[in-house]
Amino acid sequence: MNENGVDGTGATEEAGVYTIGQAADRTGLSVPTIRYYSDEGLVAPIGRTPGGYRLYDREALGRLELVGTLRDLGVDLATITEVLAGARNLAEVAERQIAAMEAKIQTMRLRQAVLRQVTGNAAGPAEILRAHQFARLSAAQRRRLVADLIAEATDGLDLEPGFAAHLRSMLPELPADPTVEQLEAWLELAHLVSDPAFRASARAAFERHAADRISGAEQGDSASWRRAEEAVLTLAGGALADGVPVTGARARAIVDELVAVFADAHRRADDAEFRAWLTERVRIGADARVSRYWRLLAVLNGQPVRADPVPSALWFLGALDAAPPDRMTDGGYQVSTEQLQRN
Repeated sequence: MNENGVDGTGATEEAGVYTIGQAADRTGLSVPTIRYYSDEGLVAPIGRTPGGYRLYDREALGRLELVGTLRDLGVDLATITEVLAGARNLAEVAERQIAAMEAKIQTMRLRQAVLRQVTGNAAGPAEILRAHQFARLSAAQRRRLVADLIAEATDGLDLEPGFAAHLRSMLPELPADPTVEQLEAWLELAHLVSDPAFRASARAAFERHAADRISGAEQGDSASWRRAEEAVLTLAGGALADGVPVTGARARAIVDELVAVFADAHRRADDAEFRAWLTERVRIGADARVSRYWRLLAVLNGQPVRADPVPSALWFLGALDAAPPDRMTDGGYQVSTEQLQRN
């Protein structure tokens, strides 16, 4: 007979003595695994049959089950040996194992985010390397990457103080245990802020903002500007949702209401010059990349994600463009094609 069977010495389960095959059945471990644990000194047999086959008692089975459980939880054999010998506290081992598992989970999430970024963008070898590098940046390096973009885009410009402070405070703060969505948002944001075209666009927008402050075309403060932007989401967004065309009396009424809100926010009169100026600013601001930047930053920082303003802004822009250039409005001014072209 072999070691896996019942020997002829009378060792039975009823007597609390088990052959290695019976121990395997009881613990769910394989015979080779039990043999290995025995050879390593983790769980010694209580004896052997006259034929040299190993025997185990109930206490040994309990130790085998503990060893199997700890191995299944990823604990190494050296640590298990110390636990069985009483040299290591099981709770301490568990805490250390949890920390190790969390690190592994984080690593797997990073790898998953990199691979999704690559597959989502049909990236090649260079893009894979770049995504992997972005994924491995430290918290300080992530903040510096975005801070450098803001510094470059605003360097030497006279921006409204509250607006400038808001920009510089909005840095990526990836949590210690980020979700896969947050990791993917970080990789996309890192690619976006590293894009020379996006950086050039951001610089141009801030240069225009600064020039308007110097000329007096842009006044007010960041809080009033945000209220005007919210009005676009409410009024233009509502019109878009309702299927209101950008031409017609209803669209003109919404345009008049929104222009009045923006004029108040910028402390300017609702006249031809202001409408031409506002149309150009809405055209510049309706940039899907900028909207995506703020959305990704919100996801990263665990903040509420605002509705995408671009569709509403594009409806407003279309309605502004469609407004008759030579009609008299309630504000008492007349807009000419020549004035629009000049502005």
